[in-house]
Amino acid sequence: MISVAGIRGIVGDSLTPESFIRYVLAFGTLIDGGPVVVGSDTRLTRDMMRHLAFAALASCGCTIYDIGLAPTPTVGLMVRELGAYGGIAITASHNPAEWNAYKFFDAQGSFLTKEQNLRLLGIVSSGEFRRASYKTVGKVTRCTTAIDRHVERVLAQIDVAAIAKRRFKVVADCVNGVGSVILRPLLEKLGCEFTLLFDDVNREFAHTPEPLPENLTELCEQVRRHKADIGFAVDPDADRLALVDETGRPIGEERTITLTAASILEKTKGPVVVNLSTTRAMDDVTRAAGVPLYRTPIGEANVVAKIREVNAVIGGEGNGGVIYPPVHCGRDAATGVGLILDTLARKGMTLSQLNSLIPDYKIVKTKFARGDRNVAEILARMRKEFADAQELVGEDGLKAVYADRWVHLRPSGTEPVVRVFAEAPTEAAAQELIERVWQRVING
Repeated sequence: MISVAGIRGIVGDSLTPESFIRYVLAFGTLIDGGPVVVGSDTRLTRDMMRHLAFAALASCGCTIYDIGLAPTPTVGLMVRELGAYGGIAITASHNPAEWNAYKFFDAQGSFLTKEQNLRLLGIVSSGEFRRASYKTVGKVTRCTTAIDRHVERVLAQIDVAAIAKRRFKVVADCVNGVGSVILRPLLEKLGCEFTLLFDDVNREFAHTPEPLPENLTELCEQVRRHKADIGFAVDPDADRLALVDETGRPIGEERTITLTAASILEKTKGPVVVNLSTTRAMDDVTRAAGVPLYRTPIGEANVVAKIREVNAVIGGEGNGGVIYPPVHCGRDAATGVGLILDTLARKGMTLSQLNSLIPDYKIVKTKFARGDRNVAEILARMRKEFADAQELVGEDGLKAVYADRWVHLRPSGTEPVVRVFAEAPTEAAAQELIERVWQRVING
């Protein structure tokens, strides 16, 4: 799978060393042998992927800053901190444990743009890689300050004293990913009483790693058992954040960007950027604040590009991704944790009270195996089936928008599936839209 989210595959199947090393060689060539930051999540194949990357980058003459186990946003942040020419996060994000990937960053600490990816693929195709002489081959330098720097950047944007005064009781599900590497020091500095679930970085993921409600049953139970104020769930590379309220109820990953954006807009007015499939509650939040809302095709690189273009104060994606430029211009669970706790401390509210302030629509997300289906034909049937929509948006797959509901179909860039998202006033109404797509579009 090749997309704006990097190149990923299944180890021992579609991911083979001889094929993947070409992409790292191409990346080292793309950045002309400049310095590179490399970090990884906790997947069991991380060492194989790290050493492949080190060898390929060194052969291009790159100095490699190895930050070890680190969230994906930490890699992007450290690219800028160290003045590197680029970065590589070794992670397949929410994909199951058998997957792994290389995510490539540019000199701004952001994922490669579509144009940069096309240049990368051109180099892969040509096989014309940069070759360093034996005297100029690159070396690996260990950097141990990355997590501390990231935590300090988060702390600088929130009221640490106010949070510490509340003595929040927190439970966090780290799914045995790198979330524990950054959440432990962050929560300690915020004076929280906390319990980390699944924080063993040397074990396989404790459950299906995507932080969706159906995968958070243990977190919900532990929030109730500990009488915690809040539960946090992150994905394996800690760029996505889902929330569980004080009653043990998962409020949905869409609410992460909704609540953080509303909070930021109370203090700083300015544009907001989200993707096409993010909840329509974002329209309510930005309308109430009197600021413009921009929507982009799905993909962090697309959202970040628009954030920079319009100088947005905050942005993100409805998958739990918060992008807050004063910390780092990339999805960042640690920043989301800090902003949510800061909001609760400032308002003196519980999470359920905070959540009740903003309209909450019902969103259903599903995916169907693509198989040998022709995507162009699927999209054509989608356009015909929903011709009565008030608006058809074709930037990224096809989104049909009605007065009080919408449905969005798009081919995934991270899995061999077609994703379908629908949102409506009730879950039943959203599910009806999904069923309509399945019966009349996918199987049409």
